[in-house]
Amino acid sequence: MKNGHVNGSGDEPPRKTNITSLEEVRKRAEAEAKARARATRGPSHIRDVIIGAVFIAMALGMIWHWLAPLVAGAR
Repeated sequence: MKNGHVNGSGDEPPRKTNITSLEEVRKRAEAEAKARARATRGPSHIRDVIIGAVFIAMALGMIWHWLAPLVAGAR
């Protein structure tokens, strides 16, 4: 048994299935294929790698900022 939607109806939302032309079917299939390909690629985009590297560098810099006074005070 499914939990239903926020409004509590429990019915599945109607899917848009009225297709008017063969070209529309082709466009939908192409868009779905692109979305699947994008989902399977994962974080290999260069933009995602760069942003991840920036976040890691910021985290390491913050840790160094916290620990540097302790290292300097121990001398």
